[in-house]
Amino acid sequence: MPTLDPIYSLTIAILIAFVFALAGMHKVMDFARHAGVVADYRVVPAWSVPLLAPLVVVLELGAAFLVLIPLTRSTGLILTIGLLLIYIFSIGLNLVRGRTSIDCGCGWGSQGHQISAWLIVRNLTMMVVVAAALLPSSNRPLYLVDWILTAFAGAAVIVVYYIGDLLIANGSKLSKLKSAHG
Repeated sequence: MPTLDPIYSLTIAILIAFVFALAGMHKVMDFARHAGVVADYRVVPAWSVPLLAPLVVVLELGAAFLVLIPLTRSTGLILTIGLLLIYIFSIGLNLVRGRTSIDCGCGWGSQGHQISAWLIVRNLTMMVVVAAALLPSSNRPLYLVDWILTAFAGAAVIVVYYIGDLLIANGSKLSKLKSAHG
């Protein structure tokens, strides 16, 4: 069976750690807003929101931490896939219901952005990338140049992710603006 270069799984670990740590911290800093977003999805009974809202934060921060440790990386990656599946289901269900004006809860700023099919595409893409990182890696030693390459690759995928997130957010805001004036 072919193996991946360890730089790939390290790069994905950096991406997941960054995205999920930032998402979790964002939710902690404005927990009332986060709990409101969880309630707005209307995927779970209202009585369970006070239990699930903090659980989401713990799971996101847990995934961010677990992927950074080689012995727990696979667990963190599997947890990430599980979270992404939940997000895809929740977004998809609300899109099918016609509830497109709710905040996705995934924005890094104070305004967030509305749910859209593009968020499903983004999350599916992340799932594929994360699943690939679960494939066996070679046990080759990593040298200084490998660590430097991993740091730059990690930064590059974070920038690509952030640009994609901005495009999705601006796309939903542009659609909202067009519908208000059209």
